[in-house]
Amino acid sequence: MRFTLKQLTLALIGVLALAGCSSDADSDRFEDQVGVQMFLWNFNSIAQECEYLGDAGIDWVLVSPPQEHIQGEQWWVGYQAVSYQLESQLGTKSEFETMVKTCGDQGVEIYVDAVINHMTGNSEGVGTAGTEYAKYEYGDLYTRADFHACTQTLDSQIADWTSVAQVQECELLNLADLRTEDESVRAKIVGYLQSLVDLGVTGFRIDAAKHIALADMEAIKAKLPATIKYIQEVVPGTPGAEPLDYLGIGDIFGFDLAYQLASIFTQQVAYLPDTSTESPWVTPSNQTVVMVSNHDTERNGQAINYSQPAQFEAATALMLALDYGQPMLYSSFAFDSYDWAPKDENGRMLDAKCAQSSAIYFANHEAGTWLCQHRMNSVNSMIAFRDETSGKPVTNPQTSDSVLSFERGDIGFFAVNVTTVDQSGVEISTGLADGKYLDFISGKEIEILGGVVKTDLVANQAIALIRR
Repeated sequence: MRFTLKQLTLALIGVLALAGCSSDADSDRFEDQVGVQMFLWNFNSIAQECEYLGDAGIDWVLVSPPQEHIQGEQWWVGYQAVSYQLESQLGTKSEFETMVKTCGDQGVEIYVDAVINHMTGNSEGVGTAGTEYAKYEYGDLYTRADFHACTQTLDSQIADWTSVAQVQECELLNLADLRTEDESVRAKIVGYLQSLVDLGVTGFRIDAAKHIALADMEAIKAKLPATIKYIQEVVPGTPGAEPLDYLGIGDIFGFDLAYQLASIFTQQVAYLPDTSTESPWVTPSNQTVVMVSNHDTERNGQAINYSQPAQFEAATALMLALDYGQPMLYSSFAFDSYDWAPKDENGRMLDAKCAQSSAIYFANHEAGTWLCQHRMNSVNSMIAFRDETSGKPVTNPQTSDSVLSFERGDIGFFAVNVTTVDQSGVEISTGLADGKYLDFISGKEIEILGGVVKTDLVANQAIALIRR
């Protein structure tokens, strides 16, 4: 990740200069990269935000599905592809190209959410680029022969999630499931992905990856440039299509950490997240993209979301303080129903607008508010803390009824109050040398004496210390 002094608040800039912190740490280490999912931000809005993202040390942006899709007011229409034309609720091909170039100029790569497992559900009509379609019939692109005909269930839908055959050949949510084992289908998918690569895209989130057979994913990957990065959505629970099975293709989303973070902050129980690969749910650090939430988990209740702003910010700080996985931040909008999204009368996403202070939007949950969680005050500081402690192991984890703490090697210390109750006079023994330490989050100086950190921690407050 890139780390510049622009990352820090004005109050911290002078302090960090005195502290002698490095300002240009570049790293190829997987865990040192940071991305952000800018869910349903349109292309123009992402382009405008990329200067901020580059200055903040964010390496890549995950863009929602850009291809032609069914029309509708719901957010999820983008996940029902009609064709591979770049004309969607997010903007036009020209706007997409401008976004990629603008972000690239700021050192920010573009990853695309790739919908390649399926097309539409039980619908027919005209897509966002004017293509007429019906389920299983998509003009010159696909016909009925290009889709699986599931005979294992009465309604062609997945009924047994432990059956890899059903998961990969029957339909997910009534969506027409592509025969990705067919060379002609693979060629069209590869053509779409290659067209995005030609425009400067450097990575893909493979939507519904577990529903695509491993051999098919391998064949598709083999026809694309070796430098392309893949983050695969593989939700555990299907033998033969588990996250570990897909590591040979690319990286995996670490849902398990998101679930653990939700448990820590909603149940208010301090414990160090289990990131041991001895757990069947946990994939290796250098192939796992971790998050606090994404567009699915913030709606299904499995993770913390914006309606818990203090916990969301504290969980994000903890994710960045750990040395497990590659963090993906999340930036979204407030909604008042599961399906709702802020669109204009033509079904296009409205421009995303961030306030100078994230606290303004974070306290406003009116539907349509762009929450801009990636601009939370602690995020830039925690990216800087992550840079400073790069490669340093998590050591000396300690828990109390309310506080989780650990050290990062011999230079860093992190603590967070996981409860909604203020904690005063907190004392934590450390193995760190005595001296003055800078709290990257508040910009204040905290002294360690006799190996003990003494501090107050208000509800869900975190501190991230580096020795001066």
